[in-house]
Amino acid sequence: MTTQIETIITNLEQYIQKAYETGDEYEFIDLAYEICDELEAMEDNFNAIEPLFELIERSPDIDYGCPGPLGSFMENHYKNGYEELLLKSIERKPTEYTLFLLHRLINDKNNSEHQKYLDLMKSISLNTAYPQNIIDNAKDSFTYFEQI
Repeated sequence: MTTQIETIITNLEQYIQKAYETGDEYEFIDLAYEICDELEAMEDNFNAIEPLFELIERSPDIDYGCPGPLGSFMENHYKNGYEELLLKSIERKPTEYTLFLLHRLINDKNNSEHQKYLDLMKSISLNTAYPQNIIDNAKDSFTYFEQI
């Protein structure tokens, strides 16, 4: 990880901490938009995606938006490696936010991996080893796709 990416992650961690302390999600989201502008300007900004997922795994309870600044930045790398990093993150520690991002992948029925993503959501919904909020989130998402 480059020094620039490390600094960005450190700044995001500070914004998350401030949002937790104040109870104001905008203490994170507003500043995260500025950080993502900085990320967009970086030459090898794809290298920031895995550290961002690790950050999300460490702070699963923050409101990252829908998709918010981080999700929008990462989704810019859709079909360029983003999906694999998302799946690795979910494998390590699914969060409500990463399941939301997975749901967005499943929305693309033209993606050759569509069934794989749907199967993953289903397997999470059936895995009692996960926290109840993760199981419920995955069930809701999977049920949605079964009905459409």
